[in-house]
Amino acid sequence: MKQPTALEILLDEANKSLSVAGHAVPTWNIPGFYQDTEGHRFAKRRMEKDAQAAFTTALAYRLTGTAAYAGKAKELIMGWAVVNREITGPDGPLVSAYLGVGLVLAANWIKEFEDWSEEERNTFTQWMTRVCLPEWDRIPLRNNWWSWSLHAQLALYRFMDDKLRFAEEVTALKEHLDHSLSIEGFIPEEASRGKHSIWYHYFALSPVTAAAKLVLDTTGEDLFHWISPGGKSLQYAVEHFFHFANGHLKEWPYDDDPIFPAELSAGTWPLDLYEAMSIVYQNPDFERFVAPYRPITGNMNINSGLYHSYAWVYPELQFQDYIERT
Repeated sequence: MKQPTALEILLDEANKSLSVAGHAVPTWNIPGFYQDTEGHRFAKRRMEKDAQAAFTTALAYRLTGTAAYAGKAKELIMGWAVVNREITGPDGPLVSAYLGVGLVLAANWIKEFEDWSEEERNTFTQWMTRVCLPEWDRIPLRNNWWSWSLHAQLALYRFMDDKLRFAEEVTALKEHLDHSLSIEGFIPEEASRGKHSIWYHYFALSPVTAAAKLVLDTTGEDLFHWISPGGKSLQYAVEHFFHFANGHLKEWPYDDDPIFPAELSAGTWPLDLYEAMSIVYQNPDFERFVAPYRPITGNMNINSGLYHSYAWVYPELQFQDYIERT
């Protein structure tokens, strides 16, 4: 039986997403995961459902031009823009960044959709800048939280075509890479997380690599091969982390038995990251790692069955323009 392509899987998912109704609420409260795990998961599911449906239909529209897909993405995006007025809770800033960026990416793909009026786009921008952006910008941590904030802010300023603020966030991203990576390629802020330390390395690398793609697509500046003033390199961090993910977990220096997917599949981390990075770096080891599991869809939240976050969902399709240029 012939293996379906990434596009075929996307279109199937987009077709199912056409029946999704919005789940926005005026006050979206996200409890802390480690304080109220079930409450966190329940609250997060609202945007998980909508972000997945908006992202898949918007990407399907970008690749096919079918108006019905854009109409559904717009409906879900505008549902949050019109209804939601407040994001609260300890994990509100983080979750609204790693899920909300899915809505921003979707919005960018349907930006020229003729049935999305300028007034509606302005309403979406106002919701983002008045409700979401303050949450992302006030994050005090400089671990994966700030990585997701930068990714979300860059995506938003790209949608807004705000070149000045986009440039400011590029500078912030460079500073973050210089300060958050060690010269050895680890992420010290995530190294203290015990059994979760390898997961949090992945969860920090995914948004900064996705942010680097936003920069490349928007200005042409290549942060994938950039070396910081302190000698830090995103490429080296990605390659260094790969060593452990690719069959060397026992060598992970921060825990004897770190949490890692028991069985890899198209919907498990870190395959989404390395599918994207195989395209960027043309590394044959990355290629061999991901090839048996293609087409890669994205990291699924095992509790909800929905995409966990929005860095590398359908990475092959996100990179279509890049592939055509190279």
